Amino acid sequence: MHQSRFQTKISLHLSGPLQVIGSPQPILATPGDDVILPCHVEPPVNVAGLTVEWSRPDLRPDPNDLQKRVGFVHLYRDSREVLDMKISSYVLRTALFLDDLRRGNISLKITNVTLADEGRYRCFIPKLKSLKKSSIIRLDIDQSSNKTSTETPLYPKILQTPGPTEEMHSEAGDMSSRSRLAPLFAFLLIVAFVVGGFLVRVCVWKKKKEAYDIT
Repeated sequence: MHQSRFQTKISLHLSGPLQVIGSPQPILATPGDDVILPCHVEPPVNVAGLTVEWSRPDLRPDPNDLQKRVGFVHLYRDSREVLDMKISSYVLRTALFLDDLRRGNISLKITNVTLADEGRYRCFIPKLKSLKKSSIIRLDIDQSSNKTSTETPLYPKILQTPGPTEEMHSEAGDMSSRSRLAPLFAFLLIVAFVVGGFLVRVCVWKKKKEAYDIT
């Protein structure tokens, strides 16, 4: 047992000092999304037996609370979640990945986010033997994708100037129609030529016959 602890200390020493690391980039979500705020201990170490706190550093204490306490977004202590110190708006909406605590993963999942959830979040392990026991992750809520426009277009679509693609399709349609009509026109010209020639021959024959009868 002593040898195992000694090997663990050597491993941690060779891997570098422990530190809590959160996402350096803001986490972007839209109202109604489920999000994960990434946070972990580096190098990986089992923190299942330690207290893990998730809080909102920007929130202020409730003025009606005589003890001036600020609740937690999520509090994990003694291998379970502590609910009596949780901010009411986060009840039944947060969870840790319990199986991953043994690998130093203390990321927090928040379900069905709202605009009120936007802001900074702090992941903190109070008893971690490290100079960097916490990290700040920012959650941004993008409400623009949740908007629907009910405005009527300024101009009806039928009055709008057709774009280049529409013009190309129109020209292609005209050319296709012309190509289909070309054989018909040629046939009519041939028929007209034949009929005209026949009529000319009939007229010539009649004139010759009249001249013969007079003679």
